[in-house]
Amino acid sequence: MIDTMGVIIASNLNIPPLTDIRSASALPIAGGYRLIDFVLSNMTNAGIETIGVATSANYSSLMDHLKSGAPWDLHRKEKGLTILPPNIGNKNMYELRGNIDVLAGIRQFISRSNETYVILSLGNCLYNIDFKKAVEAHKKNQADITVIYKNMKSVDEKELSRFTLLEVDKDNMVTDIEVCPYYPKSSCASTDVFVMEKALLESIVDECTAKGYSDFIKDAIVKKMSGIRIYGYEHEGFVEKIDSMKSYFDNNMKFLNEDIQEEMFHSNLPIYTKNKDLSPTKYGEKSVVKNSYIADGCKIFGTVENSVLSGKVTVQEGAVVKNSILMQGVTIEKNVELEYVVLDKGVKVSENKKLIGQGNYPLPVAKGTVI
Repeated sequence: MIDTMGVIIASNLNIPPLTDIRSASALPIAGGYRLIDFVLSNMTNAGIETIGVATSANYSSLMDHLKSGAPWDLHRKEKGLTILPPNIGNKNMYELRGNIDVLAGIRQFISRSNETYVILSLGNCLYNIDFKKAVEAHKKNQADITVIYKNMKSVDEKELSRFTLLEVDKDNMVTDIEVCPYYPKSSCASTDVFVMEKALLESIVDECTAKGYSDFIKDAIVKKMSGIRIYGYEHEGFVEKIDSMKSYFDNNMKFLNEDIQEEMFHSNLPIYTKNKDLSPTKYGEKSVVKNSYIADGCKIFGTVENSVLSGKVTVQEGAVVKNSILMQGVTIEKNVELEYVVLDKGVKVSENKKLIGQGNYPLPVAKGTVI
């Protein structure tokens, strides 16, 4: 245990049709996982025992996935996991302007905890980070705020522009911050994870609320840079951000890389998720499977190549699935051809149909659709 609590703001990112029915934090990743599993597992691996997940909209799927927090050893009488639906008072839910409003709504939860420090995650990045070392670095630097980042030297400007970028000096002190700049001056990309004292977070939320500010990074961090000590903590492993249909598709496909699988799922920092207790996947005699990530409970009688399949997916004989993402309970009937598609839960594609997207614009299909 470390003297630190965790606060995760569930992402309200809009990626239609996938987020029409769920929070982006509940998006399936790598077949058997959800986006929130990564940050939540990182917190529990660091010994954090008090974790709050603040939601804003479409949170039913997320609550069903997290429930009591048992897979993360957070189902406890004291401390543990707390799911925090939006506390909007007399406001309409759609009047929540930004993450400051969400934090203001859970101000009481933050105040009640006994921990000295807090790790705040804005909840839309993939990584496997040792948060304990980040907290140790924060204390050593006597920082007010520590921002965890990755130096993406090999990434082009267009990709870098998707991130909040930090400029740091030789001691890792942050000298400038830019939010999604069109012309990046730095390659140090924030993971949107922040370490600070709990009292400072409370003060920031109170001040921003009083001044009508709504964005934690732009209003609370950038505008206060001259008055507080902000340091960076560099993570050298895999970091990616999900902020569009293309990035969701691309990042699922990256889990077909064995090195990324090894780092994310087979290190001494395991990633936990809800156990669905499914039977092993069944492969037919004529099935062909190449370079794919397939969860338990599937029935594969056709061809699957370079794809990611969640549980209970059926691919019937003669069907060909390539470069696609199939979520739980999808049924692909005989002689169907799929390429570069993202099928949400329960989609059924009838015999002899063909759905073809493109690598730079995968074709999404909404939950429960019958084609």
